Amino acid sequence: MALREDIRTFPGLSHLAFQHPLDRQALEALEKIPLLPTVTRKFFEIVQERFILVSQISSSLRVTPRQFPSLYKQYVRMAEVLDLQKLPTLFLQTTPTINAYAMGAEDYFVVVTTGLMHLLDEDELLAVIGHELGHVKCQHMLYTTMVNFMTMFGAAILERLLPNVAQLATLSIQLALLEWYRKAEFSCDRAALLATQNPEVVCSALAKLAGWSDDRPEEMSLDEVIHQADDYEELGEGSALTKAVKLLVLLQQDHPYPVVRVKEIKQWSASPEYQAILRGDYRTREAMWAPPPPVMPMAPPPVSGTGLRCPVCGTEARPGARFCSECGTDLSAVPTCGKCGSPIQPDWVHCPNCGNRLIAPSAPETPPEGAESAG
Repeated sequence: MALREDIRTFPGLSHLAFQHPLDRQALEALEKIPLLPTVTRKFFEIVQERFILVSQISSSLRVTPRQFPSLYKQYVRMAEVLDLQKLPTLFLQTTPTINAYAMGAEDYFVVVTTGLMHLLDEDELLAVIGHELGHVKCQHMLYTTMVNFMTMFGAAILERLLPNVAQLATLSIQLALLEWYRKAEFSCDRAALLATQNPEVVCSALAKLAGWSDDRPEEMSLDEVIHQADDYEELGEGSALTKAVKLLVLLQQDHPYPVVRVKEIKQWSASPEYQAILRGDYRTREAMWAPPPPVMPMAPPPVSGTGLRCPVCGTEARPGARFCSECGTDLSAVPTCGKCGSPIQPDWVHCPNCGNRLIAPSAPETPPEGAESAG
C-alpha cells in the first residue's frame, strides 16, 4: 500500500480551489433556511461530541504508528498533501456494512468499515479515505455530522430538535441537508483525486460501490460505467413522469449515484482546473487571489542525526512533513528553511537539506588584533 513517491503536495491549499459548483450552490441554499441556526445549536446541545468519540474508542480499532502502521503512514501523507490543519483520528470498525464516514465538530475522526476494506483493494481504500479527509478539508464537518445522525437515527431527530415546529418545516430542512450532502460528495471525490493523484483508482473505487464481483474482477469496464451514467442523465430528458420518478428516487439517497460520480471525477481529472492545481496554480487560504506558492517535489530524507526531532516523541522528521510520522504531532509551529521549507532547529547555521544559510554572518564589533584601521 503506497502512494507514488513523486506525489505532489499543495501548501496553503484552500478548499475553494477544488470545490464543486453544485456543492457551493447547495450550501448557499441550505444556509438561507431561517431555522437552520436553531437546529444546529440544539443538535449539539443534545448530541455530545464526547459521547460520539467515546463510542468509537470503545468499539473500533484506532489506526496508529503501532497499529496498522503502513495504513497510518499513508493516511498522514494524504493529510499532508491536502494541507490539513488538523489530523483526524482514523478508526477501523468491524462490520459487514460497506461504509466510511467522517464526523465531529472539534475532535474530528474518520471511520472505515471492514466491509468496505474487503470490497476495495489497498489503493482504492486510500482513495476512499482521501475522500473522507476531503470532508475535513472542505469544512463540511458540522453539517456532515448532522446528516450522519439523521442517517443513523432517522428524520425523527429533527422533530426532537424542533418539537413545536410544523412537520413540513422540519422536512424542508431534512431535504436541504440531504441535497447539500449529495452535492458535497462531488467536492470530496475531487479531494480523493488530489490526495492520491490516481484517477483510475478513484474511479474504480466509486464503480465498485455500484456493483462488484470477486469472481470476475478483470471484467469491470470503467468505460461502460461512464456510458451507463450517460443513460441515467438521458432519463431526465424524457417524460414528466420519468423525471418525477427519477427525482423521488434521488430524494431517498444521501449520496449521489456512484456511476454519476465516476463520470464527474473522470471529466475533472482531464480538466484544465485539475491540471493547474497539479502545477501549483490554485487558490490558497491566506490570499484567495494572491499568486500561489510553487509546488515543491517531495524532499529526500534528512541525513541521519541532522533532522528536526518531534518535540513530543523525539522522532526524526522528514523534511517538509506536516505531522510527526510516529505520534501525529503537528509540526507546523517548528521553524522551516526559507528556501526549501524543510524543518530546522533554531540554532542551525545551514539547512541540512538544501545548504541554505539560515543565520546571516555578523560583522565583528572590533577589528581583529593586528589589523590596520581603515583611513
